[in-house]
Amino acid sequence: MKFIHLADVHLGYKQYGCYSRLVDFAQAFYNAIKFGIDNKVDFILIAGDLFHKKSEMDPVTLMQATKVLKKAKNANIPVIAVEGNHDSTYFRESYSWMDYLARNNLIINLKPRFEDKELIVDEWDGQDGAYVDLGFVRIYGMKYYGSLTPKILEKYYKKIRKKDFTIFMAHIGVEGYLNIYGCIPSSKLHKLKGKVDYVALGHIHKSFVEDDFIFNPGSLEVCEVSEASFKRGIFYVEVDNELKYKLVGGFSTRKFLVLEYEFSDLDYGSFENFITSYKNYRDPVVYLKIKCLKNLKKSLDEEKIRKIIKNKLNPVATRIVWDVKDNIIESTNIDVSSREIIERQVISQILQSFPYGEISDEVLRLKEMFIKSTDLHAVDKFIEKIVENKEISSEEEEYVWDWRKARF
Repeated sequence: MKFIHLADVHLGYKQYGCYSRLVDFAQAFYNAIKFGIDNKVDFILIAGDLFHKKSEMDPVTLMQATKVLKKAKNANIPVIAVEGNHDSTYFRESYSWMDYLARNNLIINLKPRFEDKELIVDEWDGQDGAYVDLGFVRIYGMKYYGSLTPKILEKYYKKIRKKDFTIFMAHIGVEGYLNIYGCIPSSKLHKLKGKVDYVALGHIHKSFVEDDFIFNPGSLEVCEVSEASFKRGIFYVEVDNELKYKLVGGFSTRKFLVLEYEFSDLDYGSFENFITSYKNYRDPVVYLKIKCLKNLKKSLDEEKIRKIIKNKLNPVATRIVWDVKDNIIESTNIDVSSREIIERQVISQILQSFPYGEISDEVLRLKEMFIKSTDLHAVDKFIEKIVENKEISSEEEEYVWDWRKARF
């Protein structure tokens, strides 16, 4: 038996407002599915977050998903999936886009149901169910439940009935690998030993394996700059008396360059030489942190810096952040409360599900205005400013979708 295990695809993510990045995420998904098809796997696991947005699905993203999944279907390879926090419906809704794909026979979307607070683990009937049998393999699935995960997992454990080879798939993070919301101690998953042979997870965007039992492949693409150095990919698993696996990477085709440069004066020539040293990377994403003193920041021309980057690297997207130091005291050394840092991280994570871009600073500023000000006119002006700054660019307006841009 052979299968591949992937997660955190995030189809539809137009990172930094860039349409080419939207294509990149789809291309990585296609490359991973094609790997499974080429290696003639028996089935494919997607452990949550196939999509980036749980609602407001756009036609392009839906087309990307269906086009790639149809290739697996035409190869007679079933795709078994669970819903992640980006896929799951809001509380008042009961039908997700993952359900839509299941109803169109493109995936098997596994999740338990509830009747009078009782957890029901039914066999997949073609439309609904929490487990499916594929020959001698049984696959159980559990969608993302956030803070309710430990309680539901405890109930689910009692419902599992082992087959020859049993897989438990869920969109759950494990504490200790990355500090994000939606994680539990690995000990709660190790309780599945004896009933389960392979735990297939998603949610954390870097790969890890624990005791050859808990597997998390990471995301296919870089979703945040903090993830650029993560090891990621898919697990290619073979079972023949024993379990063999390897992490296969390289499904992302674009380099995500994370650079740092310090200006001590207005020497753009040295900066140009610095950027030129990365010219071998084809159409990358560039994330540049610029360090400088406060008085120099006023004289530096950001547009000129962007033009140098564009001329030398031709990036599909450029994001510049400033690390400005006071002439006497470095602002980065000022003690910032952990509460403020955590609050900004939480807001940034929430905003990933919406198309507004990185506006966590603006959201925090707006919160302060609501707390400290009664001047509604000032609040209105600030909101207008946010909206104006986030309007779609003329370049995006002229963008014509062409499926030839995605090599599938």
